Amino acid sequence: MKKIIIGLLVGLAILVLIQDFIAKKQRNTTAKTGPYVVMLSLDGFRWDYTNKTSTPNFDYIAKQGVKATGLQPCFPSKTFPNHYSIATGLYPGNHGLISNSFYASDLKKYYSIRDRDKVENGKFYKGEPIWVTAEAQRIKTASYFWVGSEAKIKGYRPSYYKLYDHNFPYGQRIDSVINWLSLPFKERPRLITWYLDKADGVGHDLGPDSDEMINTIGMLDSLIGVFMNKVNQLSIKDSLNFIIVSDHGMSKIDSNKIIYIKEFIQDHWVDTLIGANPFSLVYSTKEYTDSVYKNLNNVNGISVWKKDDLPERFHLKQNTRCSEIVVVADSGWTTALSTNKSYLGGTHGYDNMNKDMYGIFYGIGPLFKNNYNAKTLYNTDIYSLIIHMLGIKPAPNDGKPERIMHVLKD
Repeated sequence: MKKIIIGLLVGLAILVLIQDFIAKKQRNTTAKTGPYVVMLSLDGFRWDYTNKTSTPNFDYIAKQGVKATGLQPCFPSKTFPNHYSIATGLYPGNHGLISNSFYASDLKKYYSIRDRDKVENGKFYKGEPIWVTAEAQRIKTASYFWVGSEAKIKGYRPSYYKLYDHNFPYGQRIDSVINWLSLPFKERPRLITWYLDKADGVGHDLGPDSDEMINTIGMLDSLIGVFMNKVNQLSIKDSLNFIIVSDHGMSKIDSNKIIYIKEFIQDHWVDTLIGANPFSLVYSTKEYTDSVYKNLNNVNGISVWKKDDLPERFHLKQNTRCSEIVVVADSGWTTALSTNKSYLGGTHGYDNMNKDMYGIFYGIGPLFKNNYNAKTLYNTDIYSLIIHMLGIKPAPNDGKPERIMHVLKD
């Protein structure tokens, strides 16, 4: 009987040792194949929003990880150009998405964020987004509504991606990201990009200083807490790095400072006028370019440039898709096309040096420093940062790694 009991105990001990060996091997495998990077974009989340209300989850990330005082967007400070700049490390003038809508003279087609066929047409997207770089080097990626992820670019899409659905519940978006991170090792993406739009919508409709914005900031902070709690239940939690960014900020509209562009130009002077508030691409007819420029240049509250005279820091004039005339409202001003519409709430698209246009950057995880103030960062550098974190080779880009690598541990 004693021999039987001893045999059972020995067998049990061996079983425990085997299980422990397997567990250690799995942990070692995870460590060897990591790290993982998850990047969330909060559209229109201005750099100072966390100062407006209690944000315990943002505060936790800042204390345990990295927080920038602001993330400078590219010009124009619009949604599609800047999401794609974050993804590629390129200025809009180099990656081709020069605004949310534009005329692509190289393709002889118009692009609009609301045109499903164009959004999914890879010919509009130049450069190489981070998921293409990764997939080409055999690293699986996933994307939930990030600009460009629905198009096949250089022959690649993310291994997992979603077609944009504006009304898809945020809780289910979180669950989908967690499910991706829970996949078996060979199927699991090492890079995930995802997107929440709420702050931008509220900012446009009601303004950055509204009570609804305060509620939205708190709600988004809570969702981040939900996501992080679920991440902490994952086996790969110790290999996961979480980045939160935004594409741009938001500025309050002053209803007493509105300029109606069409009051200063004649219809036959212009082939197409795209955009209005506060950034416009004016595709003028060749013989009237000077007339358009002269008339608009005398209007108080806006800045007007011919394409070739655009400031070098905009990095835009080299692109053939850029219009002959570019109009940008000065800070505090609004440009509009119709006098029949009321202009309230907020907007973005101003000069990217306007502090209201600055977004956020937070990072937490094993690769990030702790309790680190990163000061001002630039969104074209994020591509280089993630490339380094994943340990892969970059595509040509406009980023300056030395401006951002200091957020990582030595």
